[in-house]
Amino acid sequence: MKNRHSIWLALFTIGLFVLSANVSKVSAQIQNQWQPDDRIPGYLDSTFTPYMVADQNQTVHVFASQVISEETFQRGIVYRQWSVSGGWTKTTDILLSPSGDAVIQGAFLDKKGFIHVIFWGGSAESAHIFYSKAPVQNADSGFSWTKPVIIGNRSVETTSAAITGDGEGNLVVIYNGESMGIGVYGIHSTDSGETWSRSAPIYLTYDSTLLPFSLRLAMGREGRVHAAWSVVTILGEDQSLHYANFDIAEQAWSVPLTLLEKPDERGFFGPSYPSMVDTGNEVVIMYNGGNPFDGLPVPAGRPVQMVSVSKDNGDTWEVPVVPFYRHNGRSGEHMIVTDSNHVVHAIFIQRIEYVDDNKNVVIGGIWHSTYKDGVWSNPERFIPSVQSSNIRAIVSQGNVLLATWIEDQGVGQSGVWYSYMMLDAPESASVPYPTLPTSENAAVPTSIDFPLIPSPASTSVPALLESDDSSNPALPLILGILPVLILIGIMLIIYRRRVSE
Repeated sequence: MKNRHSIWLALFTIGLFVLSANVSKVSAQIQNQWQPDDRIPGYLDSTFTPYMVADQNQTVHVFASQVISEETFQRGIVYRQWSVSGGWTKTTDILLSPSGDAVIQGAFLDKKGFIHVIFWGGSAESAHIFYSKAPVQNADSGFSWTKPVIIGNRSVETTSAAITGDGEGNLVVIYNGESMGIGVYGIHSTDSGETWSRSAPIYLTYDSTLLPFSLRLAMGREGRVHAAWSVVTILGEDQSLHYANFDIAEQAWSVPLTLLEKPDERGFFGPSYPSMVDTGNEVVIMYNGGNPFDGLPVPAGRPVQMVSVSKDNGDTWEVPVVPFYRHNGRSGEHMIVTDSNHVVHAIFIQRIEYVDDNKNVVIGGIWHSTYKDGVWSNPERFIPSVQSSNIRAIVSQGNVLLATWIEDQGVGQSGVWYSYMMLDAPESASVPYPTLPTSENAAVPTSIDFPLIPSPASTSVPALLESDDSSNPALPLILGILPVLILIGIMLIIYRRRVSE
């Protein structure tokens, strides 16, 4: 009998060991490793990569523009949420333009619990930059968004705009416009979007064939907002990269600096698609540009990722570097973001090309690198399910890196895709949503003379999608542990019966 007890005890111990090993294995797969990618349910094939903002309550708020009328092909703005534990909520239509399209350009979440959005509204003949806001708790209801107001006049058709703020009521917006000449225009608000300054030019091209594009903003230190943009020709050829900053206290823009210009050489690529962060010690801008160096695996002039760094809050800039000298190519947008340790994470789509045994070898994919103490890590490769382009990313709760992208439009259209990884960084403390504002300060529903897409009357968080198990990332962990738990339960039952004998 004693030997039987020992045998069953040994089996029970083994079962616990298997359970522990299984949990450790799953955890190792999650940490610092991309989860298998999947198409985000609910988006149309033609939907472009969405804009995302993360709150301090484990949730990412996601905005996209997509066609809402098959007859007119008019686009409206749709909203949804994502979290590690809950996956994707259903899309909800929230805003339309007074006329023509509504193309989302950016979003910002302040400390009082309001989400502020800007969008391009209109047509090629007449378009403007519109602004609206809503309490984060009710962002899924179109009736919670304030009536869109024009804050930027005469936005150009190939639009680009950005919004950010300091969380204390100050908001800054830039967009490419033409009211006083083609250029970059700035607008700001000191009262959380209740009133706005008149738009004024920050930078003018003084050339009808040149257009600012890929406008970016990043909140920095000491009340300074960083801005970067590229300049392209009307044929889409990239020409130059520029930087300026806005002093919130002085409510004034600095004189723009030219960070890089395309050399006047045949086959040379110019700078494009800047992405920018302030780490607290440095301002870092990553962009795509022509390789300025000879003798590297990527020929001179071919597109590579380049980085410019400022260590004095944007006043001066170091000479640009090429941190990934083997990678080349251009696939639209890319991103750099920071985690809770202030480590910079770069997410980009490129390829490595070389010749092996007289055969051309191409290694493509999505690449991830980190920047810390002045050093970039060797990029790690993730192989997506579709040939990808225009990737955007965000860090949630300090340690969750979420990325979304679309299929390369030269290959096809298959909606929006995503993946995420758990970072080796501490999770930030969760902060519940602020109490809903009183009726006096609440968002005013859009008036009936303004076209609004119907939304659910409920202000609760939308129900999770039920049709796709992959929408809940915790499911593989549960399924992995369940068989072991069943095995242990069976062994315990047998063990008790043996003891009773």
